[in-house]
Amino acid sequence: MAIYSIAQRGTATVSGNAVIDVACSTGVRPKIMEWGLFLGAATASIYSLRRTTTLGTRTTPTALLAEDPGDVALTGINLVDSAIVFSVEPAEATTKLRGIGLPATIGTGVIWTFPRGVTIANSLSIATINDATNSAALDCHIVADV
Repeated sequence: MAIYSIAQRGTATVSGNAVIDVACSTGVRPKIMEWGLFLGAATASIYSLRRTTTLGTRTTPTALLAEDPGDVALTGINLVDSAIVFSVEPAEATTKLRGIGLPATIGTGVIWTFPRGVTIANSLSIATINDATNSAALDCHIVADV
């Protein structure tokens, strides 16, 4: 297994919508080891981390990046989308893996760690969900063992 990661800014603000997700479309199922999110705008915000029950329609997904330049580039396995590029939103589970309310302070955030990893199911994703009308800029990073 190898470590892959990515950082992106999500801009979705609508309550109930995904800000960013990471999906497994085929092959090896990644394990999420770390998921961080930090406010890029001074807006009090409430977020949760949830599994999806359907995969959204993705227009420009981006592959996770190998932390070791000697590891192979991922294709069709682990793709990240920010909500600005969902043409159809993923449907999320009602049960949260994690949740947080953040004050209206730029740079406030959280890093959730998973010592044994949270496995992504084939053809589904794990997503940061707006649980309120939230900040217009959310800086996220994801670290996965693939």
